[in-house]
Amino acid sequence: MSSQELRPDLRPNIIGKDDRVRVDKKGPPWDAIGQVNISGYRMHVACTGTLVAPNLVVTAAHCVMDQWKKVPHPLHHIHFLAGVRGSKHKGHATAKCLRFIDGYNYIPPPRSRAEGLAEEAFTKDVVVIELSEKLAVEPAALASGLKMRSGIDLVHAAYSADRRYALSAHFGCRLNLIRYDTSLWRTSCDTHPASSGGPIFVQDNDKLKVAAILSGGNIFSSIGVPISKWEQLVKAPSCS
Repeated sequence: MSSQELRPDLRPNIIGKDDRVRVDKKGPPWDAIGQVNISGYRMHVACTGTLVAPNLVVTAAHCVMDQWKKVPHPLHHIHFLAGVRGSKHKGHATAKCLRFIDGYNYIPPPRSRAEGLAEEAFTKDVVVIELSEKLAVEPAALASGLKMRSGIDLVHAAYSADRRYALSAHFGCRLNLIRYDTSLWRTSCDTHPASSGGPIFVQDNDKLKVAAILSGGNIFSSIGVPISKWEQLVKAPSCS
């Protein structure tokens, strides 16, 4: 049975045909994308994150939260591995501290088609992980100051659960809608469990730049949190 023929519940958050392709390229910005893994006793949580400075990773805030206690996981349980390709990677570090958007409260993202896309679950769903050490990987560029509009082409990349050790990307997905009340993006980018926190790029002068991060989605659309809502976290002083 092909992936296109699978039932929707076996292809979570794929919008129509699965347009994700494997990315074997190395160098920027691909090496800056990595796995955000939470490890602990009888526990493993997986997401995607992007190195935006030698010691800073941006990802979805719900990725670092204990869903039962509604508090962050212990810092030494939060790992980032950059540029994963099979059993190899470009760099690894644990969290030193975490930077959340002011007022962030943990709300679990929707897990089923029936739950829909509750906007309040995504508005502040971003965290910057300050790493315990700098990584020798070129950070991804940020789309600071770029004017976004509906209809522009995007690229979303992630280490999804079904391809955990190979980077996948959906090239040519679209920004369908910018919500005027929340500034959140609705996109046509295919996503999948463990894609949360993955970068959404725009092309600027022949260079891919991070314009948003993927926070969640379903089989109708995916949600991006734009850089305008979290760039201040990247520029903030160390939280150590």
